[in-house]
Amino acid sequence: MLMLVCAATWAQDISVSGTVLDAQGEPVIGATVMQQGTSNGTVTDLDGNFSFKAPRGSSIEVTYIGYEPQILPAGAGLRVVLKETASDLNEVVVTGYQVQRKADLTGAVSVVKTDAVKTSPDADPMKALQGRVAGVTITSTGSPSGTSTVRVRGIGSFNSSQDPLYIVDGVPMTTALNTLNANDIESMQVLKDAASASIYGSRAANGVVIITTKQGKKGEKIRVDFTANLTAQFYTGQSKMKLLDTKGYATAMAQAALNDGIDPVAYASNYGLSLNATQGVGIRVWNPATKQYVNYTVNGLYDGYINSKRTMGCSDTDWVDEISRTGFSRNYNVSVSSATEKATSMFSLGYKKNDGILKYTDFQSFSARLNNSYQINKIVRLGENFTLSYNKQVDSAPMENALKMSPTVPVYEVDGTTFAGPVGGMSDRQNPMRELYHNKDNHLDYWKLFGNAYVDITPTKGLTFRSNFGIDYTTSFINALTHTFASDIVNNNIAKTDLGQTNNSNYTWSNTLNYLFDVKSAHHFNVLLGSEINKQSFVDFHALSEGYTLETKHYMWPNAATGTTHNTGAKVGYRLASLFGKVDYNYNDLLLASFTLRHDGSSRFGEKHRWGNFPAATLGFRISQLLHEKWMDDLKLRLSWGKTGNQGIDNNAHYGLYVADYGLDRTTSTAYDLHLAGSGTFPSGYRATQTGNNDLKWETTTQYNIGVDYTLFGNTLYGTVDAYIKNITDMLINPAYLAVMGEGGNRWSNGPSLRDWGMEFTVGYRKTWANGLGIDLNGNVDFFRNRVTELPTSTTGSYAHTTKQNLVEARKPYGSIVGYVADGLFQSREEVLASGQPNARLGGLKYADLDGNGKITEADQTWIYNPVPAFAYGLNVAVTYKGFDLNMFWQGVADQDVYNNQKFQTDFWSITDAGSNKGSRLLGAWTTDNTASTIPALTTNNTADEGRASSYYVENGSYLKLRTLQLGYSLPAKLISKLRMSSFRAYIAGQNLLTLKSSSLTCSDPENPNWNYPLATSVSFGIQIGF
Repeated sequence: MLMLVCAATWAQDISVSGTVLDAQGEPVIGATVMQQGTSNGTVTDLDGNFSFKAPRGSSIEVTYIGYEPQILPAGAGLRVVLKETASDLNEVVVTGYQVQRKADLTGAVSVVKTDAVKTSPDADPMKALQGRVAGVTITSTGSPSGTSTVRVRGIGSFNSSQDPLYIVDGVPMTTALNTLNANDIESMQVLKDAASASIYGSRAANGVVIITTKQGKKGEKIRVDFTANLTAQFYTGQSKMKLLDTKGYATAMAQAALNDGIDPVAYASNYGLSLNATQGVGIRVWNPATKQYVNYTVNGLYDGYINSKRTMGCSDTDWVDEISRTGFSRNYNVSVSSATEKATSMFSLGYKKNDGILKYTDFQSFSARLNNSYQINKIVRLGENFTLSYNKQVDSAPMENALKMSPTVPVYEVDGTTFAGPVGGMSDRQNPMRELYHNKDNHLDYWKLFGNAYVDITPTKGLTFRSNFGIDYTTSFINALTHTFASDIVNNNIAKTDLGQTNNSNYTWSNTLNYLFDVKSAHHFNVLLGSEINKQSFVDFHALSEGYTLETKHYMWPNAATGTTHNTGAKVGYRLASLFGKVDYNYNDLLLASFTLRHDGSSRFGEKHRWGNFPAATLGFRISQLLHEKWMDDLKLRLSWGKTGNQGIDNNAHYGLYVADYGLDRTTSTAYDLHLAGSGTFPSGYRATQTGNNDLKWETTTQYNIGVDYTLFGNTLYGTVDAYIKNITDMLINPAYLAVMGEGGNRWSNGPSLRDWGMEFTVGYRKTWANGLGIDLNGNVDFFRNRVTELPTSTTGSYAHTTKQNLVEARKPYGSIVGYVADGLFQSREEVLASGQPNARLGGLKYADLDGNGKITEADQTWIYNPVPAFAYGLNVAVTYKGFDLNMFWQGVADQDVYNNQKFQTDFWSITDAGSNKGSRLLGAWTTDNTASTIPALTTNNTADEGRASSYYVENGSYLKLRTLQLGYSLPAKLISKLRMSSFRAYIAGQNLLTLKSSSLTCSDPENPNWNYPLATSVSFGIQIGF
């Protein structure tokens, strides 16, 4: 009997209860707690607590995505602390007015590691992400301000904005990110599909970049962090256009003249050169008339001078070298943070200065950020986060003049102070050094106040109300000076100033109600309701003045002007009102769903079309939770659909606009002598410049996405796969063709439709061995295609088309180019005469007769250029070993067309302007002695119109670049503890160190086939110290 009682007592169920926490002591919500080997169990609530019945003596197993499972005896009052795996699935990410576990995401969201951002010398933090995020294309220039162009999943629009929406700590940011201190960034997320971004509605058609800044963390009493970075930037041969020196310049000039049967001596004299000088530079040129080479000696036409005033000696100037230098960039940051149970605080200071590679250009920025939060009581929490920054920028764009100015022109005249300039028949081109020097005082100054203040009220468990007010205010000022100068044939006799000030105010007030609750333990809900009001106001003022007695930066102000003065100004703005809601559902970490709806109203549209609805829905299924395979840590299938809008147009786009153009021009003037008074003072009317359109409505993007997230084999293999289709309809356009309507012909309207589709792959492998060696290899590949699916018949002439097909009929992507097919060079005069090509010439470009009628006409044009590459890719290699770390990042694109505009200068003497400098390729141009050349014969006059759009300028722009190579070392923990530091790391890094490109590409850099800044190579050294 006693044995039976004991057995019954042992088999009796007991109450199993406890709390599940992470390593930081925070409750783990939704962890699964099960009786081992059975289906008996529950999940943790909002406080991490659990409770259920289980037999006495049984064991329980606690599991949660991203943590190692734990098995322990059943009992009451258990405290379970989970240990993270190598996976980052438990990472909390910001997805729009709320946070989620990365493991629970059902949309296409890329979580960006910010390590590369913090050590990058670039002013714009987005620049460091080039090639690191699948589906995100980032391009940039070498400007000291360092701004980048970001595109998410291809082309988003024709005329309206294509930029993603930037959200920093819940506040939309309207200016460039170079005002943001990269070391203040805690995390970055890119919302790529409509389902993820639709919570932001009308501004999210081109994706959303969410940036969260640092704050004090629990467990830190007082922490001090200091970072410093010094970078040297310079141009290398892999980025600079290869130009002619004086010898090559004179050779090409003489060859062009001889090819045309012109006396080269007379022709050269138009450019201040003598080819029969007694001493100078010797050149050798082929004469097709005599079929032999001719020798000339080159010097200045006027006893060694190139101008009749004899103030400019014949030189051999490398203009790109003259205007450039090794630029140095310095970046210093310090932050102090602390946290208690009731308050967190952080204060940071940042300073960065970039002396541009171009002389007299620079960019510098000061920033101060204060971040505090206060737990007033169990219900109320207050917080604020504000950044005040000051930026000063001196920028100039002399690069095109530097590439085209003749090398025979010196920088200075013989007095050593007067800037030299073009002579004779040369184009009226500015001396690029003078441009830089006279621009040195034209600094743009702007102050920016950015941040937010909020209150959180939690009246009951799981229910939180937040009211958040954000501000983005910028004021900028510049007094742009234009000095007088005289450089032979180019001069300016009037000193001018353009004093400008702008104020850009953006206010955002959002209110959200967030409720987390469970139903029967297995069903987790997160309900979000909210409203938001956004107001923008932009004020611009300019005072233009002429005539100054003294030309100094201290004197040249409008009140000192002696000549004409006039003012201009404008004020524009818009308002956006929104209501939104979202429901997230999680069933036992197995089934995930989300539903979103946003209702936006914008003042940029007419009254009938101001409001738009933007819904979205997602579904996720965690296959790994169903199969329970040991090698399958996490495998999740995602499906999503959503709509977003675009309102990135002029604030006054739907209005009719008029201007009072009072002047003497009888074509455009609105002043009329209505009373025939003949007094010279006439009443003024108005002239329409834009026709209103009250039917203007939202541009809408509908996107479908299917994706898979996976983490396998003990969290060593991880990645994602996404496929998407994006349909853009009712595109907002302002086509140029409407100008033929005459007065008021410009008009915004809805019109074309576009489809983007593509796939994105990421894969990584990470492992750490017992000897301390760790490796993390991760790469991404993405491709997208786009096709114009609809064009209103009234607009087809505004976009690329052949005589037979428009973009829709040809099923071509937006940005395609139509032109002639270059079919080699004419090798004989007989071939020229039989070609049917107007003004064809020996050694000139030959175009294919596609319609076979024996004539080269407009009907022979076809599609020659596709702006979409086959795919883009990136590869990151990270290796760590005993304090050392090595990072190497490669980025590239495959099978990409580039339209090489540099060929106008590198392959032709006279397409743009004869007499300007050219590329060194000209020296290999076709002659009757060099008929194997593919470069057209040089000519002094472009009679054959060889600058027309043709396949001759389309080249393979594929490349692979070593974007970053970084080696770092961290001091051992024992040593830094003795030094009373928490961390110390030093590193050296290089950027843009190597470019591999197609052998058929004739320009130096496939990313710069135009006249932009060459992309610089840089070497950096930095330290990161924590106390």
